[in-house]
Amino acid sequence: MQIPCTFPVLGPLFFRRTTERIAAAVLQGDLQAVSDLASIARTGVDATARAIALHALGSLPSRDAIEVFCNDVLLHGDEHLEKVAIHQGYMPVEPGSQALFLYISGQEEALCHCDPDPSHPILARGYRTAPDRIKARALRSFSGAHMGRILAHALIGTDPEQAAIRWSYGEWEAVISGLTDEGAWDLLWQLVPSAPPSYAVAALRNMKTAGWRPAGDDRRSFEDLIRMIPEAWVFPMPEKPLVSIRNQDSLCLKLVFSPDGTLLASGNSDGRVEIWQLSSGRPITSLTAHTGPIDFLAIVLDNTYLVAGSGNGMLSCRDISSGNTIWSYADKNRHLCCMAVTGNGEAILAGDDTGRMIRLSCRTGKVLLDVPGHPSPVTAIAPSPEGNCIAVGHMDGTISCRAGTEGREMWSVPGTGDGVRALAFSQQADQILVVYERSLPALRDGITGNIVLTYAGLSAHPVCQDMSAEKSLLLIGGKDHILRLWCGRERYAAAEIPLYNRLPTCCALTPDGTLAVIGCDEGTINFISVPEGRRIAEFRGYRQRVTACAISPAGNLLASAGGDGEVTLRTIPSGEISRTLRRPSGAVTALSHLSGPNDAGIIAGTAGGMIRIFACNDGTPVRSQDMYTPSVRALAASPDGTCLACAGSDASLRIWDLKNGGLAATCETPATTAKCLAFLPDSAGFVSCGWDGMIRIWDTAGGKQSGTLAGHSSVITCCCVAPKGDLLVTGSNDTTVRLWLLPAGKAGPVLREADKEVSACAISPDGNLLAAAGIDPVIRIYHLPEGMLAGTIPQIPGKPTVLAFNENGELLVAGYDHGLIVFYSVHERVLIRTWSAHTGAVTGLAPGKGNDCIVTSGADGMIHTFRLPFMRPLSQTTLDDLALAREQEHETTNDALKEQWQFLSALLSLRFQNEIELCPLYRDAGIYDIQIVG
Repeated sequence: MQIPCTFPVLGPLFFRRTTERIAAAVLQGDLQAVSDLASIARTGVDATARAIALHALGSLPSRDAIEVFCNDVLLHGDEHLEKVAIHQGYMPVEPGSQALFLYISGQEEALCHCDPDPSHPILARGYRTAPDRIKARALRSFSGAHMGRILAHALIGTDPEQAAIRWSYGEWEAVISGLTDEGAWDLLWQLVPSAPPSYAVAALRNMKTAGWRPAGDDRRSFEDLIRMIPEAWVFPMPEKPLVSIRNQDSLCLKLVFSPDGTLLASGNSDGRVEIWQLSSGRPITSLTAHTGPIDFLAIVLDNTYLVAGSGNGMLSCRDISSGNTIWSYADKNRHLCCMAVTGNGEAILAGDDTGRMIRLSCRTGKVLLDVPGHPSPVTAIAPSPEGNCIAVGHMDGTISCRAGTEGREMWSVPGTGDGVRALAFSQQADQILVVYERSLPALRDGITGNIVLTYAGLSAHPVCQDMSAEKSLLLIGGKDHILRLWCGRERYAAAEIPLYNRLPTCCALTPDGTLAVIGCDEGTINFISVPEGRRIAEFRGYRQRVTACAISPAGNLLASAGGDGEVTLRTIPSGEISRTLRRPSGAVTALSHLSGPNDAGIIAGTAGGMIRIFACNDGTPVRSQDMYTPSVRALAASPDGTCLACAGSDASLRIWDLKNGGLAATCETPATTAKCLAFLPDSAGFVSCGWDGMIRIWDTAGGKQSGTLAGHSSVITCCCVAPKGDLLVTGSNDTTVRLWLLPAGKAGPVLREADKEVSACAISPDGNLLAAAGIDPVIRIYHLPEGMLAGTIPQIPGKPTVLAFNENGELLVAGYDHGLIVFYSVHERVLIRTWSAHTGAVTGLAPGKGNDCIVTSGADGMIHTFRLPFMRPLSQTTLDDLALAREQEHETTNDALKEQWQFLSALLSLRFQNEIELCPLYRDAGIYDIQIVG
């Protein structure tokens, strides 16, 4: 019964005894024991044990022990250890290390005594030869004004411009801060043309505040820069991707038949429109009608013209045979919200966000009618069959009826704040069906606007609807997963069809009102008899949700589209596929960089089980290849560019020869899918991790498993290998990040700071930093190989799917499940820019080599190459960067970004004012003040 009481006592007593034994080992010359004691002094939970350790460290017996202890002090920065070192007079023997130790521990007087030269060459040597961890500590120690100046001059040395070429972001901050505190404006001005733009802005602002001006010829340049200096450097990047590659057809949002049923048009999320001849299934044309998603389509004037409207408020008309633009309409002060075509196909009706209604000629685009209306955005518009009346619905629920010719308001019913979703006239125009966003649908009198009937039974918000006022039919699919059908003037639904766990996404009624078609979120299509509500047939149409459906005017064909890009025709009522007009190519599920001459290429794995290889520079397709798997889950190309490891959704793992495209080996894997792959730097082996939490190491040559590592208790979601090949990092659903020492496979530190799944990780190019992130609010940065937390970066909401460092490790790029890519400054630990790269999850990031670019892939099937935000020190720029700045200065449409590019152009002009460089005449003629062409 006494055992539980003695446990709390035995624990500390045992720990103290252990500490005493380690202290005794120190006295006997055990150097490892010195580091062990220092660790106890820093992290021990027992105060007495820490005191024992500190006391023992205060009487180290040898010079070697002092060296080890001083190194620990520099690495870890613990104040208690520093006090022991200062009190005992411990210092390294080597003069450079000694000067650095004095600087970091704040011993200014002793530092100036041992390194009296104003440029502090001894400190500079000690800093230059120190490990990166200790350099980072030195940069964090320049907070004192005078000590900051000392480090600044040590970094500058005797040749400032030459020294500046090598400085990191942190070193630039130390120099700018130190020279500003000192008021060394001449030297600071000399460094401005070499600084990163953000620090150039800070330096110029400091000089302006101090009232300093350079003398001589530089004065004009200085004053020009001061006039255009921005409030802050926002790290601009070009507004458009350098290269965009479409791997998958974009989402089809709209399908429409021609009035005679011979043509079908599809409108996509990227503004593209495709038209097919249905008798042959032959595509007639494919064109980009708008930059925004298509939300209105009409084939008019005997199949000669196509009218398309987009979510950006534009309306355009194209000739179907040639694809040429006939006319377009847009008003920068008014945004078109909804459109409809008149019954005779001669005019387009549109409502805008101010409540106005316009009528345009289909032939010329001429505005035939433009009348003001209720001051609320128009959300629905419908002409009567004869065209003598027009019903208009507004966002606040107001409904009005206007004369078709002159637009005169015939009646208006005020709204209750519930938006009108859809309107439809009866054949005689004496009744109007109305569907609201939240309220019950209603049948209104076409002459007075009074409610004739309110339909009952709708208990959820509508998701999709179709109406046949001529047949007095109303079909609504709700968020409660129920399809409801009302017939005639019956108040209650004639049928309620439960869809259970499926959500309706689109629906349509045949013209004769005998059949309803419903598309669902998991890809099924249902045929329902009307009015009985009996399910006639159900088809598995697509792998993803049904995005659009339409029934031909004759009622014998159903056109439908899926989220995977496929467009099909089915016969009614059998449901058999008549034609597949567009086949899906699949989302990009994985991305890998292919090494080789001139940044060789990008490999994209698809949801369709294919890989596609593209040239990096212009996106030219190089090769496509079947991976013999339903879907590619993970890819990794060997560093030497000869092999590709591919993991499939069927648990397959294969190695392919990239030179000839042949299968090199098949790995014998258990029935579990790999989620991530990573090659070792020598290309002789690679690592696979997956759903069973195991890490497997494979030989590239034969695909044989050479080892396994176990430690995670759940799915491994991400992995990466250090550039030197000595460290493997894995992140898991079990919330931990684990470090593994290679090639031995020994388990290293376990990082447990995350509260939720770790979904992405990346190692910096120099191998010194690890970034790991999940849906926690921060990205964590660790020092390697120890795994010590170096800091955190607050991140945007969402789940990061992939992380990557840029080439110099100063920028961290994160891709998210909502399609954004976000750029974070590693040094400043802040977000510097977000970019909407994809409409689906980001599935891959591949930093370019030597070109300041990054390649991204997404579940939307797109691959983009973006230029990174401009943050490089100007000392690392070339005349190409000056050309880029001037190009963007003229091309950008954003005034704030234009200001940034103008300032960068001025800085680069200052930097290159005394340089001569060969340039190609055809591209850069006229860009420089003096050009010599031979």
